[in-house]
Amino acid sequence: MQQLIRTAFVTGGAQGLGRGFSKALLDRGIKVCFADVQASVGKSTETEFKSLYGDDKVMFCHCDVTSVNNLEDSFNAAVKKFGHVDLMVNNAGIGDESKLVQMISINLTAAIQGSQIALEHMRKDKGGRGGRIINVASTAGLIGVYFSPRYCASKFGLVGYHHSMASNPHAKEMGLQFGCLCPAFTDTAIINFDETKMDYYDEGLKFLEAIGINTVDAVVDGFMHFVDNDDINGDIVTVTAQRGFQVKNKHKRKAHL
Repeated sequence: MQQLIRTAFVTGGAQGLGRGFSKALLDRGIKVCFADVQASVGKSTETEFKSLYGDDKVMFCHCDVTSVNNLEDSFNAAVKKFGHVDLMVNNAGIGDESKLVQMISINLTAAIQGSQIALEHMRKDKGGRGGRIINVASTAGLIGVYFSPRYCASKFGLVGYHHSMASNPHAKEMGLQFGCLCPAFTDTAIINFDETKMDYYDEGLKFLEAIGINTVDAVVDGFMHFVDNDDINGDIVTVTAQRGFQVKNKHKRKAHL
């Protein structure tokens, strides 16, 4: 890789996909700070990771991503420990149609705020080292899903933000690349649906059964595309149970880093 990724910051990293991303990065020798609102689960995951990779390779920050102060403090703690952050992964998210404001705040607003915090730290035109910002959206950010319209709105917004940032003609001078991961339904806590979390509940469950559920490992494989390849700017990686992971890029830009 032209820009070696040495350190990463992952939100929603205590369990599920965020935990999978963090472990895969640690397996590659990349130092990881993962943040999560779940303090006890995060501490448990941190203890496990430290036993596998060493105290100097990993840290956990208790963080509510809906608080920009929490998010900034956690990111700054990672910078203090590791010296810099090369890879920002905005992964924290919920899927609950009954919690519109919270869902927009976590899935969209916090991801944008996290991206902006990372951008200001990374940008070469202001003394940074450059880096990559990956936002975890969903296939529900690419196609409408009638039983989860509010969740779709949050993820469509995040995909739109990704397209806008990836098309920025100043990204090269900033030394930044932007990627977006869009998995379909995945075997994590977010798909523990009930009648309050999904419209047309029975129809939604039938749809889920028909299209299948991704394993966490399959989504992690798709995520590692953003780590293993030199030019990922503008890439959207979709992951489905039927087709595995596929890479799309409407921008077709040259490598920046």
